[in-house]
Amino acid sequence: MSRSLLAGALGAATISAVLALAPSAGAAGTYDFYSCKGPNGSPAGVAGWTPAATAGAGATDGCAGGGPFSLTIGLNAADTTRAAWTFAAPAGTRVAAVQLARATQGFAGAKASRLSYELNADGQASGGGLESLTQLKDDQDQADLTAPVSKPGLDASGLSLSLRCFPSTGSTCANPTASVAVQQAVVTLKDPAAPTVGNVQQTDSGDTSGILRTKFDASDVGGGLYRVRTLVDGQPFLNEGLGDANCADADPATPDTNQFLSPQPCAPSVAGREVAVDYRKLSPGPHTVQTDVQDAAGNTTTVSAVPFPKANVDGTAADYERLRTASFRAWFVKGKKHPRSITVNVGRRTTLRGDVVDKKGKGIAGVRLDVYHVLANGKKTLAKTGLKTRTNGRFTYIVSSRVDTRKIQLTYRIVRPGPISNRRTLSLRVTKKGKTFYLPGNKPKATKKR
Repeated sequence: MSRSLLAGALGAATISAVLALAPSAGAAGTYDFYSCKGPNGSPAGVAGWTPAATAGAGATDGCAGGGPFSLTIGLNAADTTRAAWTFAAPAGTRVAAVQLARATQGFAGAKASRLSYELNADGQASGGGLESLTQLKDDQDQADLTAPVSKPGLDASGLSLSLRCFPSTGSTCANPTASVAVQQAVVTLKDPAAPTVGNVQQTDSGDTSGILRTKFDASDVGGGLYRVRTLVDGQPFLNEGLGDANCADADPATPDTNQFLSPQPCAPSVAGREVAVDYRKLSPGPHTVQTDVQDAAGNTTTVSAVPFPKANVDGTAADYERLRTASFRAWFVKGKKHPRSITVNVGRRTTLRGDVVDKKGKGIAGVRLDVYHVLANGKKTLAKTGLKTRTNGRFTYIVSSRVDTRKIQLTYRIVRPGPISNRRTLSLRVTKKGKTFYLPGNKPKATKKR
């Protein structure tokens, strides 16, 4: 992952050239925090950096107006004069690298007193000094620093930029004003801990609604919870943010999505977060839907992985191919002709049977069917869902003895949820004393004569 750093002009008081910071190679479990200028060069704040200065010195923030954040020491500074900007890595993180578009001024040429600029990594096991520049007496070759600096391979608790005066005893730094100006700082933070997930609930399987809903809690130590990712069959499908404007990619135009303008950009926890996937937005057929939660450093924890839609059968995924070309039949149990319509007396229980077989005529077990009753007045109700075929692919459905004249409609879906693939409609006529029987309110609507 390439993390490019744009430079900016430091201004006449520092340097007029444009500084270009070299791209850094993003590592797994890290994220970049930009100060003063974002990755696209737009002005940004200096969140996370803390200024300090004694009398005669300054630590100023000019980033909001497009300038740098800087350190200055004035003329005839005392030996206690000091200015600094410090950065402390958020809890759960460590500084892995730093890049600066910075320039010094006032160090060039021979000097009769001492000024010192230092960039240090606090808590670095191999020593904190990353770079320094000191005025040396009678040093005719002293030069200001202008080239960008890049320091990878760190493991530090924080960083410090400092400018100070340390003249000979009893004297002052009789130099012109000296400064260190930082137009852009990029700190790479290492965050090794993946989010923790709990209280996972599938609040809706989607079987009837068509929408799979999963709810969960999550927490993270480090950069915070960044986003929820939905993958379908292992491929990215949907990303949803988990935070506010700080918890957003600082430059969506680039492939790198782990660039922020805050050192701890995202919230440490979320509760009752719901992810919804509508089967109508997926290609036809069975899929595996995986929900992941990801922190600012890209560390990922899987929330759930479920088949959705899934093949409408209690079996292996291979049965999907059998279902696609299956035949579906239904009939009333009466004689040997498998009738699809019958007449019975009121109060009599009726049985119907059927089967689901593949193109070779072999029964498919575990197929779910839905049974609807369509009344004479046109009202349609779901009487039974999940009527399953047996080992031989056959099923049995018993119609209550308390029904009236109606149609029995059985529907078959290749995947659930999914559209109805096939249906079979059987007609049941119930009679009482030789006349067609209807329950009160169920009679067919009378048609108006013209």
